[in-house]
Amino acid sequence: MTQFVGTHFGKLDRKGRISVPAPFRAELEAAATSHLVFRISHQHPCIEARSRAVFQHMLDSILRLEHFSEEREILEAGLVADSTMLRLDGEGRLVLPEDMVGEIGLAENIAFLGKGDRFEIWDAEAAKKHVAEAKAKVREKRLTLAAIPLNTTPRGVS
Repeated sequence: MTQFVGTHFGKLDRKGRISVPAPFRAELEAAATSHLVFRISHQHPCIEARSRAVFQHMLDSILRLEHFSEEREILEAGLVADSTMLRLDGEGRLVLPEDMVGEIGLAENIAFLGKGDRFEIWDAEAAKKHVAEAKAKVREKRLTLAAIPLNTTPRGVS
């Protein structure tokens, strides 16, 4: 299972190429994959990237829904059909789909936000604002996490 952590800044060139940060590439290498599934977030103005294995967990959840149900159809069309699988080249670069770059409005300066099982690609200034707002909400709400015994696996992780 990949563990993408930290915030890293980079550049998006005019051809839509990015270089995935070295710590994220190391995680992909440890997971023995160079394939990532990209999709536009339905929650934030960013592009989400997940390893193929993590995306499969999402897909498995959708496939458990009743065939032809409205919920399944919406999730398949909104999450699966709108996703793109890309492969990093030997130097950790890839070309983001032009439609995704345009829809998010990414410019030259971008940020990669590690979010555990995925990372997100943001406009650099929007990312800084997002992280600052989230930190403020964590403090304001005094959020905590339940302790998980060290010898167990969290729900949803295998």
